[in-house]
Amino acid sequence: MTTAQQQHATRIKPPFYQNDGHCGLHRYLDPDFINRFKQDIQRRQFRQPQFTSWLNDERHSRHGQQPVLRLPLHRAFHLASCEVVCQHPLGQPALDPRRITSAGFVIRKLRGEREQAWMLEDGEALGWQNAPAEQRDPDVHRRLCANGVLHQRADQPSYSGEEVHPLHVLKTTDAAGKIHTLLYGYVPLGGFYYQRDPGGAIDAQSQQAVLDAAAEALPWPFGFRKPLDQTWRTKHSRPVDQGRPGKAMFELLRLLVNRYHLGEIRVEENEPLEKYCSQLWFYDAASLPANLRHENYNDTNKALFAPYRKLDLFSYLTACFAKGGDNPLVRWIILQEKAIDTAGGLDRLEELDKLPDSSGSGSLKLSLFLLAADAQEIRTLLGQRLRDQTLTRMREIPLPKFTQNVADLYQIVPFVRYRNHLGREQIQWVDASTRSIQFRVAAPFDPEASRPSLIQIPSLADLKRGLARGAAMITPADTFNLINSLKLNKGAGPDALPDSEPGPGLDIQWICSFSLPVITLVAMMLLMIVISLLNIVFFWMPWVKICLPFPKMK
Repeated sequence: MTTAQQQHATRIKPPFYQNDGHCGLHRYLDPDFINRFKQDIQRRQFRQPQFTSWLNDERHSRHGQQPVLRLPLHRAFHLASCEVVCQHPLGQPALDPRRITSAGFVIRKLRGEREQAWMLEDGEALGWQNAPAEQRDPDVHRRLCANGVLHQRADQPSYSGEEVHPLHVLKTTDAAGKIHTLLYGYVPLGGFYYQRDPGGAIDAQSQQAVLDAAAEALPWPFGFRKPLDQTWRTKHSRPVDQGRPGKAMFELLRLLVNRYHLGEIRVEENEPLEKYCSQLWFYDAASLPANLRHENYNDTNKALFAPYRKLDLFSYLTACFAKGGDNPLVRWIILQEKAIDTAGGLDRLEELDKLPDSSGSGSLKLSLFLLAADAQEIRTLLGQRLRDQTLTRMREIPLPKFTQNVADLYQIVPFVRYRNHLGREQIQWVDASTRSIQFRVAAPFDPEASRPSLIQIPSLADLKRGLARGAAMITPADTFNLINSLKLNKGAGPDALPDSEPGPGLDIQWICSFSLPVITLVAMMLLMIVISLLNIVFFWMPWVKICLPFPKMK
């Protein structure tokens, strides 16, 4: 290559073996796809399915005719390819690989008129964000100044802008002996990110719908379940009467204990509820004077009840949770739920048992007094607690990088960094018309993308052969005693549950090994039983199982 040729601009074009005007996309169905691709290029095997017909095989999306790229989960692997040439008036000679400093590609998401880029910050995925209008260097620390001088910073992590996937150089020749400089790279179709600002990502109308649904889960005065009568009555001001809770109070306690573990230590999200429940008091109603005993608790006379305070609600819950796994309130809730099931529903239950005291040795004899403002504040705090919990959970849920909505189209955009005739590095992006074709990405359990997996089912003769050398489980002594006490003809009875003395051998643990043939056959039989039962309702057997005769392999 001459010096004059080096002074001309560089261009990225489709690979020489492809005639559709787009950068190449290839699919391989074996994990050794890199070597297979190199071998195909060197042998000029461009009529193989990975170069030609596979795109037509993958046009099975219900949203359009774009090909659907499978995931590595489906044992399918994709490569992107392009070619780098010098833009010369007399031709397009291959760019000298020694001038290439690095090359890569980005994946853009096309949603209507918008184009989005997968952004990173300090190595952490931020998700899809609107791509810049101009083509910048994806590494924010390698962008060129106006004078073309490269300013590199070794003190910052690379690729802190748009995520880049590398392209590798492959020098080859065509059938006529012409030299070509190819760039190729693996197309990763996995990845996820965590939503940093769930409040901005969730539609306000959807948030309100969740809060409304949660409010309708509790009866008045702690919620708005229908039929709704928002009249404040005497029973509402005394939700616990001498230890016996009303049905609305039972549902509130069940929610506070089961969902939010109110009273358990180190639950920071419960702080507003904890603070307010510490201002709600149990009173010794039996010691009230005659003039207060039958008087409604309200804003005017609540100060007269203050001398008879005994225990606040939060302290009661905290004392119950201090019992650990033997929480008396949890045990009481379970017993009430059994009674509700027996009665056919909470509305048909005549009355609930008295609350246990915090020690669990007796019943609570105190009464809880509430104002209408207290019930309103509880409703507000429960709504805020649910919203915070929802947003917190969303921050912990990994959201997939590639989605399968109707507007979710993707495209590969290659670039190359090379040294110009002055020895300075500059970047060249592919033309908009030369990008890869638009494609979609399959879902992990897309039935059209799944490939058959052959699993050898053992024969019945294998059950008694050899030892149980399959899956091994290390089992604590108390769990082993429970499993060992199960009766084959009776199953798990009440005496199978461990009591306060689980039994001997607590200083050791057990390793239980199971035969893999047995596990496989049991799983197969259970699967067929469940499928047969569900087929009675859904009639889906033709879509679940297909059995074909197959010759026995040696």
